[in-house]
Amino acid sequence: MIDIAILGLLKEHDLHGYELRKRLDELPGSRPTVSFGSLYPALNRLERAGHVKAVTYETSPTPAAPMSGSLTGELAAFRAHRNRAAKSQGGRGKKVYGLTDQGDQRLRELLVDPDVADDRAFEARVAFCHHLTTSERLALFEARRGELARRRDQVARRAGGADTGVAVHVRSLFERDAAAITADLAWLDGLIAAERADETEGRASQRGAGNRRDDA
Repeated sequence: MIDIAILGLLKEHDLHGYELRKRLDELPGSRPTVSFGSLYPALNRLERAGHVKAVTYETSPTPAAPMSGSLTGELAAFRAHRNRAAKSQGGRGKKVYGLTDQGDQRLRELLVDPDVADDRAFEARVAFCHHLTTSERLALFEARRGELARRRDQVARRAGGADTGVAVHVRSLFERDAAAITADLAWLDGLIAAERADETEGRASQRGAGNRRDDA
């Protein structure tokens, strides 16, 4: 999930670590907050793989030393100015990350991966599926629908096979799971219907354009 989210965000903007973490936290979906302890190892791993790169390294500007009018005061100010500059060059800046061509290709591979069982990864894929074609989004949504239909049937079998004396709270968990899956299936049906309508409209536009060329 975190690879998809990082690569997807960097495809849209170059970002430094703090801003990247903030945007990760703002992504919709039921996933835990991403800590710096998990973000930076992931960034380092992606950088080693050639999927992301440091595009700039921002440093805080060092203020000019004020003129005091006395030699002793100006020497002290110069030393302080030099110390601040050394600290700034020593790592107080912000490393800004960008996406490489390899990273762009890797993002695409992750988005079209036929394995749709991971709930959090699927949410991240939906957040960035606008980078896919209509047919690729349809394949993604339909594959996920098939996975959820399988889960729904599994929950139904478990609920039907549960002992009649099972605790009411355990039975309520089965019912909650079934309701959540039903809601997700309805949501996916809406996405699929919208994509199919767009696909049909796109084909009609292509046919219309072809007819106009023939008439010309």
